[in-house]
Amino acid sequence: MKPGRIVTLLALVVGLSASLAGGAQADACRQPDRTAEIATRGGPAYGTLQYRRMVPLAMKEVALTFDDGPDPHTTRRVLDILDANCIKATFFLVGYYAERHPEIVREIAARGHTIGTHTWSHPNNLRRLSTAAARRQIRRGFAAVEKALAAAPPADRQRLAPFFRFPGLNDSKHLMAWLGARNIATLSCEFGADDWKRIGARQVRRRAVRNIASVGRGVLILHDTKPHTAAALPGIIEDLRKRGYRFVQLAPAPGARQLAASAPDALIAPVAVAAKPVPELRGAQHAQAAGLPAAQHARADDLLEPVKSVQ
Repeated sequence: MKPGRIVTLLALVVGLSASLAGGAQADACRQPDRTAEIATRGGPAYGTLQYRRMVPLAMKEVALTFDDGPDPHTTRRVLDILDANCIKATFFLVGYYAERHPEIVREIAARGHTIGTHTWSHPNNLRRLSTAAARRQIRRGFAAVEKALAAAPPADRQRLAPFFRFPGLNDSKHLMAWLGARNIATLSCEFGADDWKRIGARQVRRRAVRNIASVGRGVLILHDTKPHTAAALPGIIEDLRKRGYRFVQLAPAPGARQLAASAPDALIAPVAVAAKPVPELRGAQHAQAAGLPAAQHARADDLLEPVKSVQ
C-alpha cells in the first residue's frame, strides 16, 4: 500500500475513534452525577444565605445556577463547558432575553439543564414596584420562557420548573406568599462569586472556591451573561473536583409542574398545553413594570446588575 493511502487510512481510523469516544462521552453525560428533587408545594424558599432551608445536598455537593441569560455571546460557551465536564445546571432566565433568543432557551433545555425564571426585565428590586407591576414582571417572565419552549419536544418543555429567583435576591413577603399560592418555589443560594462585579476571571474563580469551602455544600449563583464567568468556570470546576466536590442538578419533585399548573391563576401551564401569548407591557405600563421612567426605553442591559453581593 502506498504511504499516502496509509496516512489517509490512519487519519480516518483516528477520526472514527474520536467520534466514537465523543459519542460515548455524550451518552455518559446524559444524566448528572445526582439529581436533588425540590419540593414546591406551597412555595417554599431555599438558600441559607437568606432562608432557613437548604436544598437536599450532602456535604461536598454543589448545585451550579446561572442568572440573567440567555446571552447570545456567552451562554453557549457556558453550555459547552458544562457538557465537557458532564455537569447539569439550573438557568434562571430573564424573559426579555428569552423572547429575543428563544433558540438558546431551547438549546439549554435540549442539553438537559433545568430552567427557572428571573422576571421579565430584571428590575433590581421588585419591592420598589407596585404590587401589580411586580406581579406582571414575574408572570411575563414565565410566559416568555414558555413561549420560547413552545416548539420544543415535550421532554424539553418539561425542563421549565416552577422555580423563581428574585433579582438581586430582593424578595418580599407578599410576593413570596403570592408565588406560594401558585406552588412556585423561591430559590436563593448559599454563596456567590461576585461575578456581576467588574472583576477578572481569576478573582471569580478564587471567590467561588473560597465561598463554597466556607460552607461545604449548597447552591452557587453565577451569571452566564459575563465573559469572565465563562472564563473562570473551567477552573472553578477543576478546583472543586480536586477538593472532592461533586455537582448535583436541581430538579422539581415529581408532579411539581402539574401542581403549579393546576393552581388558581397559575403562572405556568401544563406541558401538554401550548404556551400562552406573552402579555404586552407598553408605554408607561412597561416602564413602570421595568422600574423605569415612562419616557425611558426599557433596555434590559441597564437592568441586570444585582444590588446585593452574594459572597
